[in-house]
Parts: sequence; structure tokens; C-alpha cells
Amino acid sequence: MKNYKKLVLSVIFCCVSAFAANAQDNYLPNFWAGVINLKNGEKVECEISDKTLLFSSPVVYRLTPKGKWLEMEPEKIQSIVLSGRGEDLYIIENVGYVNYEDYLKGTTTKLKYQRYNVVEYGDVCLYCTTDLGVGRYDRYICRKKDMDYGVFVGMAISVKKSAFSKKMVYKTKGDCLDKVYENLFGDDPELCQQIREGKLTLHDMKDIVHEYNLYKAGKK
Repeated sequence: MKNYKKLVLSVIFCCVSAFAANAQDNYLPNFWAGVINLKNGEKVECEISDKTLLFSSPVVYRLTPKGKWLEMEPEKIQSIVLSGRGEDLYIIENVGYVNYEDYLKGTTTKLKYQRYNVVEYGDVCLYCTTDLGVGRYDRYICRKKDMDYGVFVGMAISVKKSAFSKKMVYKTKGDCLDKVYENLFGDDPELCQQIREGKLTLHDMKDIVHEYNLYKAGKK
């Protein structure tokens, strides 16, 4: 009987150990080859943790595949360039931004910095972070090319109408596109008209910015 109890305890211990090891492996980040561009002009070629690429936490990186994990404070970073499959490159920038009230006033007393994916560079630059869970949550920042900071224009939310439905419900949070679109795209009257009439919304930010940049390129 004692031997049986020892056997059961051994099996339980092995199962718990295996589960803990598996959980630890799942927690371990993947590292991407890339370059961290610092605000002082220096470049750090390294491998970067995929769990610390966005938001305001320190970036975890290592200089060699088996090297020690290091941390880079957010305020030192200008941008991060990652190599993807083939020749694909992904750019993450430490973007300064304000709310629409301060943007319209031209004040930076409440300037915030956060790392966002670069969607498009141009006369208006577009940045986005995406959260995927029960739905899709896209947060957008727009920045005029000649400005050092941008404006947070809101979060576009796409969720299923119900758990078993294929229909999507489109909502927004913090949507201020109607407050700032003339400041951002005012010299493209046709585009502004479509936004004014509700034909283009926060859910169309990628198309809006792309169309505006094409319009400006054509004018040049």
C-alpha cells in the first residue's frame, strides 16, 4: 500500500512538473531579429522580444541568440525595425500624441508616448495597435508629416453580434475623427466631404490616410 501511495505521488509530481515546464515554455517570448533606433542616433542590432514590442514597457532584447536578456527604457527609443518573412520589414515607432482638444489648441502639455505599428508614412502618417480577443480593437494615431506629435483619433471595434453569429457589429470608442479631419485632410475637399457625410468613418482610417497621401502626391 505504501509503495502504491509513493507511485501515485510520483505520478502527480511528474504531471505537475511537466505542466509547470510547459507553462514556462509558453511564457517564454519569441525573439525577432531587428534594429532599435535610439533618439540619440545610435542603432542597436539585436533580437527583440515579441512580448515587449508595444505599449510603454521596457523593450527586452539580446545581442546574440544565446545572450543575456537586456532591457531598453522606452524614452530612449525612436523606432524599432523588425525583419519578417522574406524581405518584409515591420516598423514600430515611439509616437508622441495628444487628445483632440490639445491637438486643436496646439499644446503639448499632456503629450504621451507609446509604441505603435507604422501603417503608412506620408503627408499624414498613420499608426495603429491592434488587440485581438472576442473582437478586433484598432487604436489609431494620425500625425502630419511636419509635426513632432500626432493626435489619437479613436479606437475602431469590430465584434460578432453574438457568439454563434457571423454578423459583425462595428463600434468606436474615443472617436474624434469628426473633430480633427479638417485639420488633417482639409486641403482634400472631396475626402472631407465623404467623412462629413459619414461615408468614411474611423473604421476606414487606413483608406482615408492612403487616399489623402495619394491626393497630395498627385498635387506634387
